[in-house]
Amino acid sequence: MPIQTVRNKNRAPRTTSIALLAGLFAAPYSAANDIFDLSLEQLVELKIISASKKPEPIAHTTAAAYVLNGDEIQRSGVTTIADALRMVPGVQVARADSNSWAISIRGFNSTLANKLLVLIDGRSIYNPVFGGTLWEAHDLMLEDIERIEVIRGPGGALWGANAVNGVINIITKHTRDTRGTLASVLYGNEEQGTFSARHGGTMGKDGSYRVYAKGFQRDASRKLSGADTFDAWNGFRTGFRADWSDRFTLQGDAYRTNADQLRIDYSLTPPYMPVKEQRIHYEGAHLLGRWTEIRADDSQFSVQAYIDWAKRDEPFNFIDDRMTYDLDAQYNFAPQGMHEFIVGGGLRFLADDKQGNRNVEFTPRKRRDELYSFFVQDKIALQPESLFLTLGAKFEHNNFSGYETQPNIRLQWQPNTQQTFWSAISRAVRTPTAIEEDVTSTLGTAANVRLAIEPNDNFQSEELIAYELGYRQQLKPNLSLDIATFYNDYQHLMTTSIQTPRLVINKIDPPYIFIPVKFTNNMEGTTRGIEIATHWSATENMKLSMNYSYLHLALDAQDVTQKTAQLLYPRHQAGLALFYNLGKQWTLDTTATYVDQLATTQSYIRWSVNMGKQLGKNLRINLTGENLGDNAHPEFGSAADINAGEIERSVFVKLTWGL
Repeated sequence: MPIQTVRNKNRAPRTTSIALLAGLFAAPYSAANDIFDLSLEQLVELKIISASKKPEPIAHTTAAAYVLNGDEIQRSGVTTIADALRMVPGVQVARADSNSWAISIRGFNSTLANKLLVLIDGRSIYNPVFGGTLWEAHDLMLEDIERIEVIRGPGGALWGANAVNGVINIITKHTRDTRGTLASVLYGNEEQGTFSARHGGTMGKDGSYRVYAKGFQRDASRKLSGADTFDAWNGFRTGFRADWSDRFTLQGDAYRTNADQLRIDYSLTPPYMPVKEQRIHYEGAHLLGRWTEIRADDSQFSVQAYIDWAKRDEPFNFIDDRMTYDLDAQYNFAPQGMHEFIVGGGLRFLADDKQGNRNVEFTPRKRRDELYSFFVQDKIALQPESLFLTLGAKFEHNNFSGYETQPNIRLQWQPNTQQTFWSAISRAVRTPTAIEEDVTSTLGTAANVRLAIEPNDNFQSEELIAYELGYRQQLKPNLSLDIATFYNDYQHLMTTSIQTPRLVINKIDPPYIFIPVKFTNNMEGTTRGIEIATHWSATENMKLSMNYSYLHLALDAQDVTQKTAQLLYPRHQAGLALFYNLGKQWTLDTTATYVDQLATTQSYIRWSVNMGKQLGKNLRINLTGENLGDNAHPEFGSAADINAGEIERSVFVKLTWGL
């Protein structure tokens, strides 16, 4: 994402937006400066970039867009980005155990949801080997997050492959908004110690910087029997960011995370499938630079480049050691009559080394992959100020599926300044991974029998054609409504197919029958649904957000077991967030989420309360309770899973000091 903070032709409104954002996020430890400083009308006019790769008011976007701002994250009391996303309509967040989540939009959820693209400051954290996001490896300092932009629905025309069902763009604060020193400590029965510290300052005439560090320890979840599951989690992260006005940004992070899990160590000799304890190590570092030039004619040119090293060491599977080099450029033309053009291109190079064992083998073990991309978008003013047509497409080439084209067409009608109707038709693809095309991996063993996945070079990209309709209205100065509906048609969805068994004789193992399984594309299906969100400023000290989403998923597959995917996403979800200032020193905030039953879990309500008090000018205390409705409940997975755990009630206290 080349452009992060930019200006458009309306210089004064953009400057106002920057000032509003600065006021919104300037003092995270104070109850005085927060979401109550802005009216609802001002909030909906704040600009986002994820819907069209240029700043535009969220009220006028031609997509199902939602912005979760940094103050909402802080006041909700959550400790992870994953749990913060529970407040976003149409997003399913299920904590599978203490250190892993299943997060998806509009269906097809799993702990590696492969149809959702996630970015941090324009850097993709989608894992190209597993296909999906490893949330446990990206535990940011929440106080540094400016906002999270969520686009529900396909974003392939701008963001490329794997942005099939949505895009989540996590945007951190500009360093001019994090000057000074901030430190916090947190401790509770489940959150067993978190420390965060940050310091920011100025450099020269127009430069500013910050450095930070965070460490944490989380307790294991609970088995159905009441004993602890082997899934404790801890980690450390540090990094920096430097900005020179809005022209240049340089930032970097380094981290190490340890996550406990149980794994089966398959063998062709007794015991054939013993369950063993293992600690998964995540390590990584990245360096990102972004330069933006705003020209006299109001056109903009930007370049972004980053280097990302990531390593995942799982003792009973394999070690994935990967380097990513990414370069993107984007040019926003000055308005050309009724046209507003954006063009861009990118190059990504990946160097991957996947070291397996007797149960996991990649062929080839080392890969060198390149991804070339180019996109173009034209927003046409069919009728000034009221009717707009957007045409765009992204063209890519990758080493797995070759050339991919992802076009879209979007129509926007604004009959007045308070209403927006929009519609869209889009194509998006989820491209193959090394797991599907290169891996041989054991699924089960018995006496003289081995069941295992084997490579399939003919695996195709999964394809989506999406049809969307949306409506937004500012009903009153203190009340807004947002509705999105969709119909998605999927082709070439992933299935697993058993192949012809064969006898294997080698020098290492006793002779055995090998039953191969391949990833294939023998499924298609449709989803349809509706998502509703409303925001109400009830009083000058109380704000309320509510949402509801409905999803119906129907799949057609030769193998009936594949149809279980439709039972891993709730048909109904609802959410509520209430933010209340009790006075100058006290705040009371509560969030609640209802999740319908899945194939393997019952419906549940996740209710959390966060109470805060300003102890002095620079010190604040918060007492937070999560999952207050019951002692524990499962959110994802089957009770038969070896890592099945229940998410327990969590209570913790947090002290935040800022200067």
